[in-house]
Amino acid sequence: MGRDQVLQLRASSEQRQLIDQAAAAEGVSRTEFMLRCCQERARDVLLERTVFSLGDEQSTALLNDLNDPALKAQDQAAIQQLLAAPRPWHAGS
Repeated sequence: MGRDQVLQLRASSEQRQLIDQAAAAEGVSRTEFMLRCCQERARDVLLERTVFSLGDEQSTALLNDLNDPALKAQDQAAIQQLLAAPRPWHAGS
């Protein structure tokens, strides 16, 4: 994957020093270190907005809805559409 975009940011000397020390500890350049960290955090943010959990009452209500013959076809279509959607954390790895 070629890098053809420029990102610019400002940092304090303390921030830059900390980043440089961490990059050196991992044996990578500042740029590589920052890109890795930003990508990991970006994936985490997107996953936090994609994965969810349900309580017992909510789970029961969802299962009841999924088992309702009148709603099954509509639900199946929506689920298929959701599963076919591109995952944002796979973009540009």
